[in-house]
Amino acid sequence: MDIKIGAALKGYFSYLVSAMRLFTIIECCFLILTNEIKIYGQDPAYSSFHSNRLLFNPALVGSQGAQSYTLKAKTQWLNDGGHGYKTISFTAEETVPCSIMDFGVKALVNEEGVAGYRTVELGLLSAMYIPFSWNQWSDHNFRLGLDAAWGWNTVDYSKFVFSDQLDPKYGIVRPSSFIVPNDGISRNFFNPGVGCVIRSLWNKTNRHAFMTNIGLSMYRFYTFSNGQINQSVSVLGLDSPNPNRYAAFAEIEFIIKYIGRRSITLRPQIVYQKQGEISYMELGSRFGLARDLGLGLYYHVVPRLNNSPTKWITTTFDVLKSNYKGRAVAFNFSYSLNVGGLKNFSGPQFELGIAYHLAKSTICKISGMEDAVNYSYEYKCPYYSFPPGKRKYYENLWAKLDE
Repeated sequence: MDIKIGAALKGYFSYLVSAMRLFTIIECCFLILTNEIKIYGQDPAYSSFHSNRLLFNPALVGSQGAQSYTLKAKTQWLNDGGHGYKTISFTAEETVPCSIMDFGVKALVNEEGVAGYRTVELGLLSAMYIPFSWNQWSDHNFRLGLDAAWGWNTVDYSKFVFSDQLDPKYGIVRPSSFIVPNDGISRNFFNPGVGCVIRSLWNKTNRHAFMTNIGLSMYRFYTFSNGQINQSVSVLGLDSPNPNRYAAFAEIEFIIKYIGRRSITLRPQIVYQKQGEISYMELGSRFGLARDLGLGLYYHVVPRLNNSPTKWITTTFDVLKSNYKGRAVAFNFSYSLNVGGLKNFSGPQFELGIAYHLAKSTICKISGMEDAVNYSYEYKCPYYSFPPGKRKYYENLWAKLDE
């Protein structure tokens, strides 16, 4: 008995030391990313990690354990007369158990202001995994992802009023001498992204096993335009560069308690994002009934600025309804409100999303291979499914707990 207790304590100590090493690495990466660089601008629509994970890190594509289609709409700053910022995004991703790869696509449209300044971005995503294990109490996947995205910007100059159109007595009566450059359309720009994630399952033989995810990503790291590192997105045809965008995150999920075949979970996370001198940090947690129902609270702040005017709080609600025929529908809602200097001007932010999940792999079927994972309710692990001999695992949407 003493030998078994000693071995167990040794195992716990081993994976705790390993976890500390991982979080030390991510802390060092945060410190590196906080070095100041020149400011130019920031990509739109990337301000909430909890509901837009694929837009932050392509290595997370296909990590849910399903074939998923997600549509989301976001509005903010509507108190300026009804124009504000409006974003619609669509993602489709597929878990491919018969392969070392997972795949996805994305489409994003962001429109802002009276003149309809619009950003359109389309991308192909892929991720591969490398399994490894440090000891008998833990398993890990190193995931490497790529996002090959193209986009363009447009603006409707007919909605602008130029100073040479104004008459001091009669108002807007004169034609403008302004010549619209490039028909109000920017050059197509290449916005590639690369990301890596270490997904780990700790104390895996215990019903209170827990998981950690740690990831880094970078966008705009390469371009085909004259060998420049960053491409211009200017509708005026200017060659002003667009800086790289960096993001890092770390999260851990615990099982607090079991209620029948469901687990009560807590999932705290930290996210850091930086583009030029514009940066923000997101801290918060999701409290959930497994994957079926969740409530989240997140706090956003600009680090190292005591009087930051951009602090805001996000509350989230998500619900997932699945059946025994391998189909599931998920809804999520987010409400964000500024609590800093802009709270009386910018107004709240709303995001509504719907996702449809299928327990199948079309790619495996087309290739003539069966799924290596039996998508079902039979897995005892609340988070992951293990294909035989591969150790490729996901946040299994279909997993239920057997008593």
